[in-house]
Amino acid sequence: MAEVTCYTVAVGNAPMPWASRKVKKSAEKAFKFIAKLEGFVGVHPVPPRGTLCLFRTENDAKIARNKMNAEGIQTGDNICECYVDEMYVK
Repeated sequence: MAEVTCYTVAVGNAPMPWASRKVKKSAEKAFKFIAKLEGFVGVHPVPPRGTLCLFRTENDAKIARNKMNAEGIQTGDNICECYVDEMYVK
């Protein structure tokens, strides 16, 4: 099986089931925003540290991180390379 190179942007964890309605709504809004970004492939949760958002190219990841920060979504400082089996990437 072949692997595809993707690039990650770290964001916070999804809210816990007992979180307030306001927190859940803001997280839902953030995830909808992230899913519409160009080059978005998917997410990889890494509890309790956060969630990695996967993007097709490094440039897509940089643009996405800047847009997320402008939207008020906290992101990590680094963009890292990762490898995903190509059957999971459209």
